[in-house]
Amino acid sequence: MTADLRTEAVALKSIDAAGVHVTVNGVEKVVPFAQFVELSRSLPPVPLAGRFALRLAGGDRIGGEPVGVKGEQLVWKSPVVGDTEISMRLLTGLTKPDGAIRDERRKDDVVTMSNGDTVHGTVANFTPTNITLQTDAGPTDIPLDSLVSIAFATTAAGGRDKPGFRVRLDDGSSLLGSDITADASAIQLTMSGKGGARPVELAHVTDIEQVNGPVSWLSSRVPSQSIYVPYLGSGQAYPARMNANYAGQPIFFKDRQYLRGIGVHSYSKLVFPLDGKSYAAFRTRYAIDPDARGGVADVTVRIKLDDKVVHEREHFRAGEISPAVVIDLNGAASLTLEVDFGANMDAEDRLNWIEPVLLKVRPAPEPVEPPPAAVPATTAPAVQVTPTPSEATTQATAAPTTAPTTRVVPVR
Repeated sequence: MTADLRTEAVALKSIDAAGVHVTVNGVEKVVPFAQFVELSRSLPPVPLAGRFALRLAGGDRIGGEPVGVKGEQLVWKSPVVGDTEISMRLLTGLTKPDGAIRDERRKDDVVTMSNGDTVHGTVANFTPTNITLQTDAGPTDIPLDSLVSIAFATTAAGGRDKPGFRVRLDDGSSLLGSDITADASAIQLTMSGKGGARPVELAHVTDIEQVNGPVSWLSSRVPSQSIYVPYLGSGQAYPARMNANYAGQPIFFKDRQYLRGIGVHSYSKLVFPLDGKSYAAFRTRYAIDPDARGGVADVTVRIKLDDKVVHEREHFRAGEISPAVVIDLNGAASLTLEVDFGANMDAEDRLNWIEPVLLKVRPAPEPVEPPPAAVPATTAPAVQVTPTPSEATTQATAAPTTAPTTRVVPVR
């Protein structure tokens, strides 16, 4: 995929400072990083490597186990990349390989043990056998063998707006680095912590993405506000999920899966800060999640720049995917994605923002699919009548217009 969001089949030769070297139909060419977005391929999935899964802000995860702590860095031993140091501010969870963490804001770290007990506090240290949790009663050592999960306190993790490279592997793990090179057998990824470049076998790589290059996927950024309000009561809990639908499952529309998107449930409001100069346009599509039952979903979709509505669609329902919406940012300081209640309260109002992305260069207009041809009411042979110039003028003048109306709803 290149900066215009076009894709083509290539064979990877290497990656160096000049860009990504590929062959297309036997012809070699170089895609400079100013144009490179992503390389991807399909490989059979394998189980996550390692004893635990470490989960990071932005949706990354890596298999392995803790070794220790150096300052504010967790030393993590991965069967794939060896020992690497990861900022503690980037940690969102630690689970068994097939475990999960609720996506919600927390004021402290929450440790869940195999007997069902939970302990709140601050993780102060890791060793290969224990974690040390600082609690109101003092430090408590918890054996890793009794650990089910750690849900880390929410932090304002920084540095993710910087350019970098994300590498995804066939076991579902992904790693974020600041620099990358590659040859025919391996990738050398410079991790965001210390320790220099780490080798990753190319045979296990399913995807190489440039982060915050010519494009920036919203699902890899951290919103300054993420608000979910149920229509009635507080029994529901459907916070926004990155690169997953409202229930944490893959995003689909009909038979196509989308790797990038944001799953929400009305009422939802996501605000993303912008610096006003890095990106020229925003592009997205949206659709009601296929999991919504009964066809009762009915939502109002809004996109705002600096709290000004720039796109609104009322009574959006299941079974349709929106055309691509492309909006010039014009130096805006914030972008808001909002899904509001429709005619049926919040029944099945499960919407996916599909491939929402910031673009440094506004793309060329995308082709619009023509509407299906009308089916004739009778089988009588068609007769073409050519009006005289005066008749044509009369018909054009009398033709009714059905321009869509737009309702601006007061900002919450």
